[in-house]
This record gives sequence, structure tokens and C-alpha cells, in this order.
Amino acid sequence: MKQQKIKKLKTKTITEQVYEQLEQKIIFCEIEPGTILTEKEICDMIGAGRSPVHEALLLLERRFLVNFSKLGIMIPEMNSSLQLQLLELRRPILKTCVECAIKRLTQVDKDNIDELLSCVDELNEPEFLNWLDRRQDVLSKASKNFFIYEELRNVQGLSRRFWYYYSKKDDHKVVRKLHKKILKAVYNENKEDALKYVDEIINYFENFVRKNLI
Repeated sequence: MKQQKIKKLKTKTITEQVYEQLEQKIIFCEIEPGTILTEKEICDMIGAGRSPVHEALLLLERRFLVNFSKLGIMIPEMNSSLQLQLLELRRPILKTCVECAIKRLTQVDKDNIDELLSCVDELNEPEFLNWLDRRQDVLSKASKNFFIYEELRNVQGLSRRFWYYYSKKDDHKVVRKLHKKILKAVYNENKEDALKYVDEIINYFENFVRKNLI
């Protein structure tokens, strides 16, 4: 069945839509790790022209979700060593993010955090991974630091894909609880607790990766 062609929306460009669709397919392993595709195959899969697909692929390459090669567009294999390197970076960036957010928190930020906390318990795992995009957006905007958002965004996709591929039900429960604790600590402007929970969640991720060494 032919993919329905993407249409331009008032709120999003075609490139943005292509990027989002490809990101979702990669993170949720609809396109298997190790797959090699041509740009034409991706155009046919998504239902978009070469220009927006190429632009979206350049963004995905910047976020380490695709690699360009002579063979075509490569979807990276799972790599636990790379995951541990990403976590080394995520720890200080996430700590800086929550520190800045607490220091610069507004009522609008608190309302956004409250909205996140109100719905998280009802989400299934794919919905929760999408919720993390919103959580990242809320926290990084609360930090009032554009570069924090960009750095977290650049490392997040690979981490989520690894998590989705290997995580179990018990993992989901622990991590969801820790994400909630971080948000509540930021909401309450409790820096000590927020930083403690950041360490706890990154430690958990590091142990999780080591259990799934590949």
C-alpha cells in the first residue's frame, strides 16, 4: 500500500513532519537497527519529496540517529558503549538544566510541570516516551537556556531507542517514578532533591546499559 503523501500544515513544515515521522520510526524500531536505505526508499516510505527528506536526514544525522555512507542511509546498530558515553554527558547537562529551572521558575513553568504530572501515570510505554519529549521541552524552557535544550535534544533519541528496545515492565516503573520525583522537586524549588534524583536516574540508566552490554 502506497504511503499517503505528506501535506504542508500551518503549524509545521513538511521537513518537520518528515523528521518527526522518521524519528519515531527509528526510536520505536519500526526501522530496524542496522538497516540501510536509499533516500528514494525513505521518500516512498514517508510520502515526501527528496528535499524535505534530505533536510530531515541531516537533522537526524546531527542527533546520531542516521549515518550517511556510500551504501546509503544507515540506521545505527545498538551500542552500549556509546550509551554510556551519552550518559556521561546527560548527567551534568540535566543537573544544570534543573538548577537553572529552579533559579528561574515562573508560574507558567509550574503550570506546565503540573500538567505533565497530572497525566504521566496513565500513559503506555510509547506514549511515555513521547511524554518525555514534552518534559524535556518544559524543563529546558524553564531553564531559560537555549543551549541546554539543544544539547539534551542531540543525545536523547539514541538513549530512548536503546531504552525502548531493552527495557522491561519493572524498568518502566522505576524510571517513571524518578522522572516524577525530579519534576516535583523542581516544582517545589528543592534543588538538593532535584539533583539527588538526577543522580539516581542516571545511575539507574548506567546499570541498565551495563546489564544489556552488546
